[in-house]
Amino acid sequence: MIKESIGNGKSEDPGGKAAEGSHSDEISTKQKILICAVKLFARKGYTETTIRELADAAGLKGASIYNHFPSKNAILEYILEDYSAYNSGTFDEEAARARLKENPTTDGVIDCFTLSFPDDMTDYYLNVLCVLLQEQYRNPLIHNFVSNQVILGGERVMKIIFQVLKDMNVIRQDADLDPWAKIHSSLLYAFSSRMHLGIGDTSPGFSGMGLLDLLRFQINSIFSIYAVEPKISAG
Repeated sequence: MIKESIGNGKSEDPGGKAAEGSHSDEISTKQKILICAVKLFARKGYTETTIRELADAAGLKGASIYNHFPSKNAILEYILEDYSAYNSGTFDEEAARARLKENPTTDGVIDCFTLSFPDDMTDYYLNVLCVLLQEQYRNPLIHNFVSNQVILGGERVMKIIFQVLKDMNVIRQDADLDPWAKIHSSLLYAFSSRMHLGIGDTSPGFSGMGLLDLLRFQINSIFSIYAVEPKISAG
């Protein structure tokens, strides 16, 4: 995650505990601008939010925002970079390999997939997700970010898991699983959209059964077609 030192030597972490409001006296001006920007972008939309509204929400004079960011677009770019850093490194291939070695089944694959989700998603980052989903068709920068980080990111994770299963000789070497990885990324995108709309299971931790059922069906199908030996979990 991006942690940048600002003037007073404090680290910038807009989605951390300070963003939850528990340590408001420790929030730097830059953090405050980012937190307010994400809330306003999620509620009003990026285009509809003005610099003056951002300044008012952060308790600043309008022009003083430019002491921290040269433009509203620069604020958005920082938010996207931070969100990318927040999600980067959450999927650990070695950890996935260890889990699959212990449990090379549908349940093991789903367990590995949950490694790609941070386990401390705060309201700040949930608001960022809302901004991404509602602005993706209106803002080219966000459109490209959603394509690369949300859709293709999910596809890359599943390709890694499939390759680990091939390396373990659980899945046949000649299996073409790229189409299945694309299906998986579509499921992940649909899940993100449901989170944004507040429909059904909205837990990144898979506490509900909506997406989990779809993933289980997908992985069971892959094992039934391509497994060297049947490895389907019960249920």
